[in-house]
Amino acid sequence: MRDYGGGSEQDVRIKVFDSFKEIFASAPIRLMSRTVSTMRSMGYNDLASAIGDLDWRTVPADNPEDPFLRDDWEALLVPAFNNMSGWLHQLASRPLAYNLDSLGYPAVIEAWSGMWQVQLGLDFRNRPGEAPEVFVFHGGNQAVQAAMISIAEAHRDRVGTGSPATVLVPIPSFSCPMDQIALQGMQAYLLPPGDRGMDPDPADIDKIPDGVDIDGVYAMPVNNPTGRTLEPDRLRAFIEAVLDRWPHAGIILDSVYVRLHPRYHKLLAWFDDDPRFADSIIFIDSLSKSHGVTGLRSGALLTRASRLRGGVVRYAQNVMAGPSNVMQAVVLGLIGPHASGEVEFSDYLVRLQTRIGKHLQRRRQLLLREAFDNWGPYFDEEQPLLPDPKTFDWEGSMYAVPQLSDHCRKKAAERELHPTVGFYLDSGIGGVPLDGFCRNPNLERHGLLVNAGSDELEAFQKHASRFVRLSFGMTPPPKRRRETDL
Repeated sequence: MRDYGGGSEQDVRIKVFDSFKEIFASAPIRLMSRTVSTMRSMGYNDLASAIGDLDWRTVPADNPEDPFLRDDWEALLVPAFNNMSGWLHQLASRPLAYNLDSLGYPAVIEAWSGMWQVQLGLDFRNRPGEAPEVFVFHGGNQAVQAAMISIAEAHRDRVGTGSPATVLVPIPSFSCPMDQIALQGMQAYLLPPGDRGMDPDPADIDKIPDGVDIDGVYAMPVNNPTGRTLEPDRLRAFIEAVLDRWPHAGIILDSVYVRLHPRYHKLLAWFDDDPRFADSIIFIDSLSKSHGVTGLRSGALLTRASRLRGGVVRYAQNVMAGPSNVMQAVVLGLIGPHASGEVEFSDYLVRLQTRIGKHLQRRRQLLLREAFDNWGPYFDEEQPLLPDPKTFDWEGSMYAVPQLSDHCRKKAAERELHPTVGFYLDSGIGGVPLDGFCRNPNLERHGLLVNAGSDELEAFQKHASRFVRLSFGMTPPPKRRRETDL
């Protein structure tokens, strides 16, 4: 273990933790991990703009399984951003002579429509004289915000303004949508899973008491934070169970990882089988992960649900909600061929997306194996959230959620630390507590959690503290341990 001016790496981690722990009491990992050190050493000033480039840099130049991925990915990114530079050069000399919105936005819409048609076989179009079905926003989070607003407005149209809309959130779930629910004064019902792998199941719907009226659902076909794939039949059955009980509910499916998935065409293939789906489902998409451009802020919302589009249209009319000119230029460079009829190039771009996905999953596999080899006693023998805890080879995203061992939790408790923090301080592997994806302080603070105080919810949140959520998109390999570390 290297020495840093009289202290080991672990000593440095503990020193940094002590300086942050008053502010970030449960898990200051995101600020302290080597991710940030790597980012700064490479000259990046903020995490968002670094992620895409660092994802690309994780591809070995001589990757034996895909030897040309690094070059092909770079060949996609460089011209797209050069396209942006060209537009900025023209705008800089005569800023009032160009209005990219007048040409760029419809082209971006067509490109996104074409990408979903080519890759997923789902047809969403903005046709003249008809309500739009595709909206492009300044990032996926803004698209989620627009979807939440559409749920809230549909609730007001249905029952008036006397009560807030209620959104069902199967947990564990990504935290940003829960914050948006709270910020908009909506209510949330956090649904703990009955399934051992923590995937939502149709049987979970039966646990919701009579009298709870659900206006919307937020779910993910490929889950963030767990990285697990929700099988198409189970996802469809879950949605059917919701609509059987609450026919008016809007279903938000955050699908940003679907196009990276090796079975991308099957995950949403059920959508056209039942007219109820078209009238209730909102898809969220983004280029952040599939193209490695998180800092670009490019997201989209796709829906045919006429009763949900009113709020989205009004939100999109706000100029601050739309995509920036710079984003439009880059997106056209990334996905423009999907709208131009260049079939071979379009197919090539789809294959490149899935190659990027395989690289991220392969990286996760290698780093998980190394983590378990180096720090095995810190992991529980039972790993219900890892579909294959022996080879770490499975479909999904760049995330994984291992269960920490009694040994790890005991060592952390002795230091009065959260297990995830103790795991980081010992191993150097930065992660986030899974229980943070199973609650939301803003919902609790403002009394917006419908099932607050539920024994089942509290038991699950406590159980979730055993798990650490790891992200391997740009995570450096873990350091090898010494026997004395255990």
